[in-house]
Amino acid sequence: MDEFFIENGVHRAVAARENGLRMIPAVLFEPGRAPRMIFVTLDQLFSPRASISRSDPRHNYPALERAMGTPVGRSRIPPIDVQPRGAKGQPASISLSLVTIDA
Repeated sequence: MDEFFIENGVHRAVAARENGLRMIPAVLFEPGRAPRMIFVTLDQLFSPRASISRSDPRHNYPALERAMGTPVGRSRIPPIDVQPRGAKGQPASISLSLVTIDA
């Protein structure tokens, strides 16, 4: 199974996890190829962040989690950006399942 590094969208991926989703849309960025839309299972995702903040106003995580809880809300949220895990220059990452939510 392919593994993907979350380039942008850790909060969205965590909100999907907290809502019990199994799969989410993503834009895959691979060197030398045009970006393409794919669907990834949450267990394929790895985060550069060990935790996210529930109270960071920039991300408004509570509203994001509520939106991810409905089909209409999910349709309004942009896909996450991913790249193949292990690409050159990529920082360390952990499984999305281990990312915690801070107050």
